Amino acid sequence: MKKSIAMAVLFSTAIVATPAFADGEATASGTEQIKNVKSGARNVSTGWVEVMDSTHQEASKGKTAGEQLTGVAAGGAIGVRRTIHRMGAGAIDLLTFWIPKKQPLITPEKARLQ
Repeated sequence: MKKSIAMAVLFSTAIVATPAFADGEATASGTEQIKNVKSGARNVSTGWVEVMDSTHQEASKGKTAGEQLTGVAAGGAIGVRRTIHRMGAGAIDLLTFWIPKKQPLITPEKARLQ
């Protein structure tokens, strides 16, 4: 029993302490880590904006009331998909903030809040 607990602790410590290698760097610098946390938190907290933004963009393409109503339905579906994508990418950024990244997981890095 003690051996299995000791092996589990050793194994979990080895997994957590294993550095991520990207571009020859052992770990991300402090500024990269802070940037990853900021962008992850921003994407998780403002992902819902994508629903309203996509709904507006699709509805504004219509010329008649019927086309605008169709745009609202289609924009809502597109917005939900983009929200899931943005919030998922933000959660991944928060969970893996110490791993250096060549580019952000989602582009643009922040949702349009205007």
